[in-house]
Amino acid sequence: MPDNLTADSAEPKAHKAGVVALIGKPNVGKSTLLNHLVGQKVSIVSNKPQTTRRRVLGIATAIDYQIAFIDTPGIHEPHTRLGRAMVEQARTALSDVDLMMYVTDISRMPNEEDKEIARLLKPFIARNSEEGTWNSELGERNPKAPKAESAAKAKAKKAKVPAESKSVPNSELRAPNSEFPLLLCLNKMDILRADQVVEHVEAYCKLLGTEDYMLTSATKGSNVDKLLEMILKYMPEGPSMYAEDEFTDQSSRFMSAELVREKILQATRQEIPHATAVLVEDWEVKDDLVHIRATIFVEKTSQRAILIGKHGEFLKRIGTQARLEIETLIGNRVYLELFVKVRLDWRMDPRVLQELEYSE
Repeated sequence: MPDNLTADSAEPKAHKAGVVALIGKPNVGKSTLLNHLVGQKVSIVSNKPQTTRRRVLGIATAIDYQIAFIDTPGIHEPHTRLGRAMVEQARTALSDVDLMMYVTDISRMPNEEDKEIARLLKPFIARNSEEGTWNSELGERNPKAPKAESAAKAKAKKAKVPAESKSVPNSELRAPNSEFPLLLCLNKMDILRADQVVEHVEAYCKLLGTEDYMLTSATKGSNVDKLLEMILKYMPEGPSMYAEDEFTDQSSRFMSAELVREKILQATRQEIPHATAVLVEDWEVKDDLVHIRATIFVEKTSQRAILIGKHGEFLKRIGTQARLEIETLIGNRVYLELFVKVRLDWRMDPRVLQELEYSE
């Protein structure tokens, strides 16, 4: 019997399609979770906060559903143009979705940042108008609010690819008639002490106003399948938005640059991870070999020296690690050339941010 038929009725399951925004603080495991849900690496990961710098789309496709997950930069208080661009990416992700999924580190109690994010999300969360409380019913919307099209249907109509911060007032965050269900993904359960489970879960449910949650460990894959089942309950019926073999809307050039940056993030500390950006300057295909020339930007001469290393050994190691992953990504042999340049205060330069695809 085909997978999309039920044993009882032998009738095809209704196909579901929708859009889910992953929201949360930096370094709570959103990107790791996204990669696991999609089954492909679409977002780089490291233990450094603010690894994700722009919204990343990952597409999970099966016989009876297609879900577009939007991984947003961690919501934080921005201090640079880059930070503000990252916050704007997260804000924009809330404008056209079928479900908001708040991802948090359940091993820690909610802090002031969590409270601020809850305030930010409050205008978007579907409420129960009779009880005056935030609605935790699966997929149910405010009955008195105008019925909006599902994000999936809206995107299918447009026939094009779908495309965080303390000080942003709610009035600027609210989109007309946009109220969405909220699901809590309480991540990093593997480092949560048994005696803390009840207290921590209750604290987050109370803060976000919902009882719909799933404890997960994205790094180990624990309960991610159960989380997906919960997500599907929120998804509306509809056709797929993307081709079956698509798993992201990012270009190979951008993803290659991100893989280089990932290796730098994983191998460095202090100010270097935040002061580093990577731009693919040239991409040339010759037979089965792809020649990639990329520039690593830093803000200080001392940072450049660290990235190059003694006799260029550090840069060579980073390049080798990134090249192997790029070859897996594009299915070709790769010759990767890396150069390190100092560009003072690049995080404050709107032209550079646009060139790096961190802002529109």
